[in-house]
Amino acid sequence: MTDAVEGGMEWVPRFGMLEVPRQRAELIRGLFELAAWVADHPELPVPAVRAVVWPSSRNADFSAACSEVDQVGAALGVQPELRGGHYDVSTEIGPVEITSFAISSETMAAHTAHMSYAENVQPEAIAAEATGGAR
Repeated sequence: MTDAVEGGMEWVPRFGMLEVPRQRAELIRGLFELAAWVADHPELPVPAVRAVVWPSSRNADFSAACSEVDQVGAALGVQPELRGGHYDVSTEIGPVEITSFAISSETMAAHTAHMSYAENVQPEAIAAEATGGAR
């Protein structure tokens, strides 16, 4: 691959020149570079690869984010599902998982509240170590 980067017009194997926005060209190049790295290092385990298509409105509007998840689902040919405050779609392309999801503000608030205790509750061994072995 060439190291020259030109706004959205990058060389990639098999496809030649792509006329796509720069951000897409950079992603495509990164995927090719990951594939080359996997091929160059057969002594290492194969990495798990998960591609997340983040709805642009995920932090602002649950309904709008769900509409974006619907678009991803339509492109993948998979129907999104609503489960416990999560609206998501997921499928695999070979061993690569591709997913998109939206989380309702109520579900996110419950998660944030739950995680606010994360540093206050520790296994006994860690708590003893933090206090110098005293109980």
